[in-house]
Amino acid sequence: GECVRVIDTPEFQRLRDIKQLGTSYYVFPGAGHNRFEHSLGVCHMAEEMVIRIQRAQRDLGIDNQDVKRIALAGLCHDLGHAPFSHVFDNEFLPKVLGENFEVRA
Repeated sequence: GECVRVIDTPEFQRLRDIKQLGTSYYVFPGAGHNRFEHSLGVCHMAEEMVIRIQRAQRDLGIDNQDVKRIALAGLCHDLGHAPFSHVFDNEFLPKVLGENFEVRA
């Protein structure tokens, strides 16, 4: 379906080379989790979560299109990340943009 089409794109495949835990890998080499694996897991968990909500709270009107959209959102949530992105966000950007720069979680 839609998720497979996204996974098969070069933009998604590049996540295989971006470490989820950034520089932690250098201290803990067993922490080899990458953003590709992470995004697949988030897609699965998001879909499972919304299906449970759909079944438990039918009055919300969640349909199968909503389930697909939530799964795709989970799958795509990291596509904009660059390598070491949180280090970049927390260390580099404040130095370049000045004291008024604030990282928002």
